[in-house]
Amino acid sequence: MPPSRLILPSLLLVVASLVAAGCNDDGRTLRPARPDQTESVSTTVMPTVAETGGLDLTLPPTVAPTAAPTAAPTSTPAEFSLTAPWADEFAIDARYTCDGDDVAPALSWDAAPAGTQEIAVAMTDLDLPGFVHWVMAGIDPLSTGLAEGEVPEFASVGVNGMGRTAYSGPCPPAGETHRYQVTVYLLAQRTELGDGADGADLLAAVQGSAFLTAQVTGVYSRP
Repeated sequence: MPPSRLILPSLLLVVASLVAAGCNDDGRTLRPARPDQTESVSTTVMPTVAETGGLDLTLPPTVAPTAAPTAAPTSTPAEFSLTAPWADEFAIDARYTCDGDDVAPALSWDAAPAGTQEIAVAMTDLDLPGFVHWVMAGIDPLSTGLAEGEVPEFASVGVNGMGRTAYSGPCPPAGETHRYQVTVYLLAQRTELGDGADGADLLAAVQGSAFLTAQVTGVYSRP
């Protein structure tokens, strides 16, 4: 047989081997694209753990970032004051008690700094710890006071120790004198509690979010 006839089959065999090696078919196929899939699909296949000699090259799952908590204003006033119808440590007019009109007093306070989320007010009995006479949150942070008996729009009033979703003024037992503290709170976060929430719970939420407060204490006696 002529040498040229022996060389040609050998060349064909070599070319076929090279083509097979270049394809490197590992038997894996891509899942057919969905009818609505228009974006290009990567054909890269991650090697298995066995193929990498025990190394796991899979990427960790992406963790969604959490929202940063609301922070208190970066600057607070050097002084923050509250004004009530009575001077601090002086007698409360009977008008604001159970012996009078039992109406919430008018209050005024200094302007809140930028970043304040809401304002709240409360009255508690210092001689009966835990007893809430009045707690109201959700007051506009731009507000600088309340008119007598006012409940601002969007404000929420808690149920007080008398079982009322309202203000209940000083009413100590006969023959006793109690001290009552009115406090205004500037809050770094919203309380998110509506009308009818338990007064103690609402007050706890207010105190937990407050970054600045001012108080006026009054005294009331019943014969």
